[in-house]
Amino acid sequence: PNETGQITHFQALSAALSGTIGLGNIAGVSIAIAMGGPGAILWMWLVGFLGMATKYAECFLGTQYRHVDPKTGVVYGGPMYYIEKGLGARWRPLALIYGFFLMLGAYGAGNLFQANQAASVLATHHGIPAWLTGVVLMGVVGVVIVGGIGRIGRVAARIVPVMCAVYLIAAIVICVMNAQYIPTVFSIIVYDAFTGSAVAGGSVGMVMIWGVRRGVFSNEAGLGSASVAHAAVKTNYPIREGVVATLGPLIDTMIVCTATAMVIIMSGYFGDGRYFQNGTPVTFDSVGMTHTQWHITDQAPPNPLALAPHYSGNVLAFFGHVVQRSSRIELAPASTATHLRFSSMGSGNRWVRLYDSVDATKPILTVQLVQSGEASSDQVRVRDSEHWNYVVLDLAQWGQSHRVNAPVWVEFQSDRPWHIDRLMWVQSLSGIDLTVVAFDHFFTGFGSIFLAIAVLFFAYSTLITWSYYGETAVVYTFGKRFVPVFKLVFIGVVFLGAVLNLSVVLGLSDLAIGLMVIPNGIALLMLFPVVRLHTRQYFEQLKRGFN
Repeated sequence: PNETGQITHFQALSAALSGTIGLGNIAGVSIAIAMGGPGAILWMWLVGFLGMATKYAECFLGTQYRHVDPKTGVVYGGPMYYIEKGLGARWRPLALIYGFFLMLGAYGAGNLFQANQAASVLATHHGIPAWLTGVVLMGVVGVVIVGGIGRIGRVAARIVPVMCAVYLIAAIVICVMNAQYIPTVFSIIVYDAFTGSAVAGGSVGMVMIWGVRRGVFSNEAGLGSASVAHAAVKTNYPIREGVVATLGPLIDTMIVCTATAMVIIMSGYFGDGRYFQNGTPVTFDSVGMTHTQWHITDQAPPNPLALAPHYSGNVLAFFGHVVQRSSRIELAPASTATHLRFSSMGSGNRWVRLYDSVDATKPILTVQLVQSGEASSDQVRVRDSEHWNYVVLDLAQWGQSHRVNAPVWVEFQSDRPWHIDRLMWVQSLSGIDLTVVAFDHFFTGFGSIFLAIAVLFFAYSTLITWSYYGETAVVYTFGKRFVPVFKLVFIGVVFLGAVLNLSVVLGLSDLAIGLMVIPNGIALLMLFPVVRLHTRQYFEQLKRGFN
């Protein structure tokens, strides 16, 4: 308690974790899978494993060369300080460059991306306007960042452990209930990492690139940002903080990222359904059963027109039965809805017809499923596996003018039972939307609510932590008098992130992170002898009984 610093080891770790877990472990993993395929996860693991050593060096150096304000006792640390103090005053220009890049990173990866994903999940799945989410986040973030690292550390120490535990419990429940598919999931990840069959163009390099990009985005190893939070810890032995910091990549990449990846791959969505290696959808429902939101009646209509008396909302003929759903399915223009997916069990001849309930005299589209193999046309993709048959109706070919404003119903016929595993209009999903759909696949109706709450807490804790990172950069680069300006702009950028497009936000965030790696990487390489010397001395003292 009497050692130099402002926060405890646990608060420092929580603050650093809050800056990484919210940043890439929920949305970042889904982006990696959607853009690079499941194999990207293997490269994320590799980055996480190597990142433990990098994080150790960064946080030791950040604590070793930190600066304590003699007037206020406030502690400042990070790459700016270990570049100047460790390499010498002549390297100050490099430290200033890093400080500027860290400030940009706080606005990009630590702000825009967080606000964007929080607003996305609330707008897409709960109808809350993005601008409203932005305004609320502006207010709650502003209240905390005014209090500095002390308040940030206390808030993070309360939020991070709870939200990590709840999120992991939900993912573990899904994995336990579908334990038989865990080996298959790992085989998908390893197979795809070295074949690239999941990505456009089948490029192994693209799989690797997306895995590394999102891996760095996930645990921040190599960025140096976590050393800013760890530098404020109460300790006289910097090596200890380096050891504590290695838990960061272990927790956020090896554990939380893996949990997210398992749920997404088990759900079978993979962004746009383009890849499903094992061909066995994972579901809580056994064959012949449906989700609780569906109701099966025993009325088998003799012809399509006879369906009219039997529906409330949407009507689906299910192996001679009528299936009713309370909500309404609309075929929107191709820019907003592109696929309808369902599945059947077993083999045999079967077909599917899609009708507009206003004009049910002829089907919009008829799909004939053959016994095995794959078939495709301009309007439908059929992927047939050993046990399950997936049908994906690609509505994009119909153009912008085709819109069904009335309920749509689908008629199934087969000599084997059909199983409705998932029937919905979906977009090509990425980011937090893909993770939400994956969780909702298992916790129907509750997944989107759970993820909305989790994302809000993750995003909030990340925002306040990165505000401190940016504040430290401003103090070093421009001086304390510019801190209020930085905080005001930071709060304003929260709103901007909420309303911007994901691709724009992702590009700006990755650019800022990439710029941070360059000066920090140079410093780590040049200061490696210092890290090795102090590490050797500390552990030799431990062997001699020093505590």
